[in-house]
Amino acid sequence: MLEKIKQAETAIRDGDTKTGFEILRQVLEEDPNSERGWWIMSGLVPKEQRANCLIQVLRINPDNQLAQDTLDDLVVVPDEETPSPVKRQVGNYLTWLHAQRSKIFITLLGKDALISATTEPKLLARVRSAIKEDNFSPTLFRDKKRIPLFQINRIKQVLSSLRVYYEDKNKEESIRFEFEDKSTAEQVLIEIINKLGDGYSQTEKPMGITSTLGIAAILIIGAGIVTGFLYWGALNLPLLAGFGPTGAAIIGAVLLLAALGVSAGLLMKPPTSIEIVRLKLDQSAQD
Repeated sequence: MLEKIKQAETAIRDGDTKTGFEILRQVLEEDPNSERGWWIMSGLVPKEQRANCLIQVLRINPDNQLAQDTLDDLVVVPDEETPSPVKRQVGNYLTWLHAQRSKIFITLLGKDALISATTEPKLLARVRSAIKEDNFSPTLFRDKKRIPLFQINRIKQVLSSLRVYYEDKNKEESIRFEFEDKSTAEQVLIEIINKLGDGYSQTEKPMGITSTLGIAAILIIGAGIVTGFLYWGALNLPLLAGFGPTGAAIIGAVLLLAALGVSAGLLMKPPTSIEIVRLKLDQSAQD
């Protein structure tokens, strides 16, 4: 069973999450008490199913603090009058964690800076303690980038991501922050605006036609690639032989139609983007 889990982890690291998911599904059918299997699966399933996987981990091992902390981040009890955003105060920072495969993306908003970093799930407990102590060791926080708030010129929010533009050595740089969903990205943007204060304007407009066409093209090309892989796999891979060429073609046709439908919807009603732009330089930036 351990060997199968290692095979799943290898597939996930290589970007083949579909194979990793299928292997883990088989592992958990044979051994529903596999703590490691449920933990890895929690990073593959949709958000609404993630809590159940973490609950299974805690059922097997109630002392798994990493699973408990991750579950706490997912389960937010809203106030009856004022909805609570999905965030947590850790030390001096508002903290958002986004798990993707075997990596945790960290977004921290402090009194005077916005911080982006990554870490590994196994380091999460140590990372929390380090945040409380303002100790950003490179062994815990990788790809770390600290952006002083007074250097931020503009922020653009599209779907579940924020693109932050800032001044660095007299030239404009940018960094992309990815979040679990659009709602979380909007909540983070609100918190940043509150920290920035006055001096910024907010606009909302449809995504540009070039970006919309790019997304549509990616969807259609992706569906085509998946179709080609399924057809090839039906002829060459035992795992996919059950589909048969006809079955692969039908699945591919459905994927292509779905991609075309989504693309048409995007072109008819492009996603809106929110942009925050600095109106004037703060006196602190001039000093």
